[in-house]
Amino acid sequence: WPNISQNMTVDVYASSIAGPHYFWCQHANTEDLDKVSSLAKEAAQGQDVIPPENLKPGTPCLALFSEDNQWYRAQVTSKADKTVHVMFVDYGNECGVEQKYVRLLPLNLLEMVPQAFLCCLDGFMESSGSWDEKVYDDFYNLIVDKPLKVTVAAMENYSEIAVPQHSVTVECDKIEVNKVIQKYWKSFSSEHCGDVAQTNTSFHNFQNSNNTHNLDASKEMSTSMYKQPEMSRSKTEMVYASCIAEPTFFWCQFANTEDLCKVSQLAQEAGEAQQDVTFPQCIGPGSHCLALFPDDKLWYRALIVQKGDKSLHVLFVDYGNESDIDIQDIRPLPENLLEQAPQAFLCRLFGFDESKGSWDDQAYDFFYNLLIEKPLKLQVFSVENHSEVPVPQYSVEIKCKGVSINASLLQHWKLKENVL
Repeated sequence: WPNISQNMTVDVYASSIAGPHYFWCQHANTEDLDKVSSLAKEAAQGQDVIPPENLKPGTPCLALFSEDNQWYRAQVTSKADKTVHVMFVDYGNECGVEQKYVRLLPLNLLEMVPQAFLCCLDGFMESSGSWDEKVYDDFYNLIVDKPLKVTVAAMENYSEIAVPQHSVTVECDKIEVNKVIQKYWKSFSSEHCGDVAQTNTSFHNFQNSNNTHNLDASKEMSTSMYKQPEMSRSKTEMVYASCIAEPTFFWCQFANTEDLCKVSQLAQEAGEAQQDVTFPQCIGPGSHCLALFPDDKLWYRALIVQKGDKSLHVLFVDYGNESDIDIQDIRPLPENLLEQAPQAFLCRLFGFDESKGSWDDQAYDFFYNLLIEKPLKLQVFSVENHSEVPVPQYSVEIKCKGVSINASLLQHWKLKENVL
């Protein structure tokens, strides 16, 4: 890896940008990059395919980048049945490559250091705060295709892909980028610094503005706020996908189903105990309730999304699916069922800005088959309110059997022509 020491200032361009916490830079002087690229292209023609058993994480290789049909130096990050997920070490971008397009790396190319190095903005520790979702577009526009000066403050290993990551100050046109985007940084308050989940990822929109705290469930539906879910940006969660629409809208449940089973049992008991309760006509969108799911005739916790004359459109908060329910099959939600956090949470894949690109037609089935009924590792990058459903939506990276789902979906993502 490049020998970049503390306090060193380097002239660079950003080569791959995910966000302030994860971006790659290349040296502005491209002489070595041009040499490496030329050697890689020549070497690939005479190199053997790497045997599948040798395609282990960390293995250096030559890989064919499908978008320009050129060979580049790469490093294996994970392996599936017929594909390999690689990181192009001279650029920082990642993608899935068919195993037949992964070749041995000659020794002379192994001896030349990678021409890109991983960075994060200095001064923003993810254990002490979080980014507003708006930062990603602004950060991208601040540094893309511009000459930059980066000064290294510290360095440590990035555990996910086993490469060094440099904590840096970035200067562009004599403006310090770190200071410009400070306005998007939200520090956790001192009283919550030991509990990231309560500060950053609460289901704060599961409530109605006219809160009532009447404990008599037969008179009025509770519109109090749900207890906050135990999620943290710094922690990897094991989950299953419970309801899948598309890469920018899907729901996950925690893999540990103990709380879900408890909530389901309590909801069923409460629904059966209130068979003769009269439906409160005063409730509407934003109110919590128990709803009888028509497919299995069982009671579940729900959130009312829309109100019609004889039915309600509800969101089942422990699963993520939605349904139209007859008004006669709605019951008040007891207060004790508010104390359990929703067991499902709304997600979108991190790294795909729909203002800059779109999915091809194959993306949806491909994404569904990658997730359905499989144990997943999930990490939260940011959270914001969803514009159509009154719940927070988490921007996440997901891995299945060590393979990044985000990276696998890149092949189905098409950037708009006027977007760099």
